[in-house]
Amino acid sequence: MIQKKVTDFFVLEGNYPDLDGEGAAARLSAAIRCKTINYFDHSRTDYTEFDKLHAHIKASYPNIMRVGTFERIGHHAVLITIPGSDASLRPCLYMSHQDVVPVVEGTEQDWTHPAFSGDIADGYIWGRGTLDIKEQVFGVLEAAEYLLAHGKSFARTAYLAFGDDEETLNLGALAIAEHLKAQGVTLEFVLDEGGCKIEPGTAFGAPETAIGSVQLMEKGYADLELSVHSIGGHSSRPFGGTSLERLSGAIADITRAPFSVHLNSAMTGAFETLAPYITEEPLKTLVQDVAGNADAIAACCMGSPDLFPFVTTTIAPTMIHGGSAACNVMPQDMTAVINFRLADGDTVESVMAHCREAVQDKGVEMRFLQANDPSAIAKRDGYGYRRVVESMQRYFPDIVFIPSMTAGATDAHRYEEICDTCLRCSPFMTEPAEAASGVHGTNERLLVRSYLQGIRVLIDLMEHANVEP
Repeated sequence: MIQKKVTDFFVLEGNYPDLDGEGAAARLSAAIRCKTINYFDHSRTDYTEFDKLHAHIKASYPNIMRVGTFERIGHHAVLITIPGSDASLRPCLYMSHQDVVPVVEGTEQDWTHPAFSGDIADGYIWGRGTLDIKEQVFGVLEAAEYLLAHGKSFARTAYLAFGDDEETLNLGALAIAEHLKAQGVTLEFVLDEGGCKIEPGTAFGAPETAIGSVQLMEKGYADLELSVHSIGGHSSRPFGGTSLERLSGAIADITRAPFSVHLNSAMTGAFETLAPYITEEPLKTLVQDVAGNADAIAACCMGSPDLFPFVTTTIAPTMIHGGSAACNVMPQDMTAVINFRLADGDTVESVMAHCREAVQDKGVEMRFLQANDPSAIAKRDGYGYRRVVESMQRYFPDIVFIPSMTAGATDAHRYEEICDTCLRCSPFMTEPAEAASGVHGTNERLLVRSYLQGIRVLIDLMEHANVEP
């Protein structure tokens, strides 16, 4: 099994020797100090913090401001257009989001460096947004500024698109996508956040191989509320069952009715790419014919805590409300919420139908609090995927990059109507444990070396995808 630090995989750190690493870190640090927390209730959002961030961008990247156009779209989403000279080349779009999640109340003192300090210490940049995901906002800006400052001209138009509410409503990215669609724009590829970890391929039966992911899709999302109504009363007379009993039965019915299991094209690509490196049975034999053994491979995935979310719609009861405050009093009206992450092939409508059929008590009411279908699966046989993988492998050559998917959600799906290659792949590599604890957690931080290496990847990508030869 691989026992390396992420920095052990870095090469070509001497490329772009005049890259202003100290300045880049300082600019990200200043961005972290902008408390761009966006809430579902926008009346709670302090948009002056977004205004500060926009002013910081405009002041920090003079060449982008000189060559490109800066537009505020929707509420506080940002679209920067760097025009290309060749109209026959479809533009590409580099994206991320400005907003961050709040710090959990009561945990402020648990941070080694304050959450919005942007402190640079012990080789890290500290603070909320260093992993999710201002480093990609500013890494994209650093890369474009570097190329323009060195006299490079763009042949392919580049859009730099930064939503303002990815953590809540995704309306900023939607507004940008609709703005571009109205202009008749179609994109060659979109690059959004995703991946960013180097891990051993143990779950895939390839423990000696380091893997990274280029995520081609995201699962759908649904919060299903179950409601039961009763008159309550004394617990000595529970004729007909209590509301808690009925609600618990409905939850059990749904969780005991799993969804179908299958290997989609993204995961098929993962196993096909990894086939030469898989050493453990039964996968070693099964991947000799991934398509023919798809059902058996999917069944293996269902036995893995790491892979099962990628082959089925998952069911997770998360909330219950309305229980009695006393042991001898029956509750009246009760609600519960079950969270689903929808695999491709399932839809919001099919999930509701599945749950209505599963629940035996037809008096249980159901409604979605919020829900959306899975994204489309991006192309992996075209220019965009190939170009992104080539740049990633140039700077991380000992990693096998595989097509994959994310069980979470990003803004990328908002661009599907104008792009068939929406990729989710961040070049800012992070230790898996640091990502697990830092993303939306305490002591979020990014290695300065990781930030600078990610900028080099983005410079390389833009140089090959956008710059005139």
